[in-house]
Amino acid sequence: MIREASAMIVVSFRLALLLLVAIVEASAQKPPSAKPFERYDGCVLEPDEWTDGDSFRVRLPDGRLETFRRYFVDTTESRSRGKRSVEQAAYFGLTRAEAIKLGEEAKAFTAAALQRPFTIQTRWRKVFGPTRYYACVFTADGHDLAELLVKNGLARIYGTRTPLPDGRDSQTYLATLGDLEQQAKSAGLGGWRR
Repeated sequence: MIREASAMIVVSFRLALLLLVAIVEASAQKPPSAKPFERYDGCVLEPDEWTDGDSFRVRLPDGRLETFRRYFVDTTESRSRGKRSVEQAAYFGLTRAEAIKLGEEAKAFTAAALQRPFTIQTRWRKVFGPTRYYACVFTADGHDLAELLVKNGLARIYGTRTPLPDGRDSQTYLATLGDLEQQAKSAGLGGWRR
């Protein structure tokens, strides 16, 4: 009788352990839910030595300084960055020197577009490297900075994707950017000049 009770306890313990493992594994397989976008109106560009066409320091309305990188697009570097500059130049069919000039142009374009207080929408997802966060950026007039950069031939479609704050999915947005890039190519703008 004692043996049977002990065996039942061992079997019950094993079943409970298996159930616990199954619960842990099931919860570990679920992707974490995406944090909602936080919106910051009235942001101000605070250029520093690392400011670029797609990555820049911003003073938020509460006075904090944060660095943001634009989702979906990549401007060429405004100073040589080895392999990365070569890869960016190849996208546009440029030499490395031409790509760096294009990066300087993109940097100036972004500074002009963000001259007046603008809007940042972020999920506070970190970018590799120094403390930077991905964001969607909108000018004072409500224009999407990524779309403006691509439309003017100043950025390649590249980088981290996310559903957008307005509910559009990545594929729909990528199609919009693709159309804008084709227009820039046809018009010979920015990196597509020949």
